[in-house]
Amino acid sequence: MSDNQSEQLLGVVDALDALSRSCSPAEAAERLDPVVLQAFWREWPHTSVWAGNLWRTLNLDLEGPASERQDREVDEVGGSG
Repeated sequence: MSDNQSEQLLGVVDALDALSRSCSPAEAAERLDPVVLQAFWREWPHTSVWAGNLWRTLNLDLEGPASERQDREVDEVGGSG
């Protein structure tokens, strides 16, 4: 993923989190523009599957124990200043 895509995903997650904290789903259904709600209803299944697959991929990567780095040149060892 490029830096731009990473920033885009972070922005979307932040925006959705802010919206979820500002109102309940029932309040959103009452308050949001009907055209926006229709777009959400139409696009969410695809978006939800994509996000779920990304989450599962990350979860698999994170469920195993940490391992020692193989590339010694990038490891920081610390040292005297």
